[in-house]
Amino acid sequence: MSRQNYIIFVVILLLTQTTSFIEARNSWVPWYPKTSVVVRNEVEGGRKLTLHCKSRDDDIGVFVLLTHEGIKWNFRPNIFGTTLFYCSADWGEGVHWFDIYVFKRDILRCTYCQWAIKKSGPCFFDSGTRAFDFCLPWH
Repeated sequence: MSRQNYIIFVVILLLTQTTSFIEARNSWVPWYPKTSVVVRNEVEGGRKLTLHCKSRDDDIGVFVLLTHEGIKWNFRPNIFGTTLFYCSADWGEGVHWFDIYVFKRDILRCTYCQWAIKKSGPCFFDSGTRAFDFCLPWH
């Protein structure tokens, strides 16, 4: 085998291995850590919360959560750094939605991202203050 053919063979082998990793569900990217998202119902007044979370590629599902109940899912951010999960929330006063995980906003902030859903908006758990004190408005 000539040197040129050997190099082509190695490049093709590497590309097929890389492609199989990229195509794997939840995109296995070794330099992006596995991330967990936890969402809890903290809607005032003991209201049931219907929560539907998804990304462009993955539908986490629809959940009906009682007060203080939550859901959790895990994923790895995609290789392009464009991972986005969003949720709709309804507790009987209309449907609200928000971006629960945005790669550019969250990659350095959390690998265990905790959210509390309140009437005023979703609130992120800040490990520095040990409180759900970073709140976002509803879209």
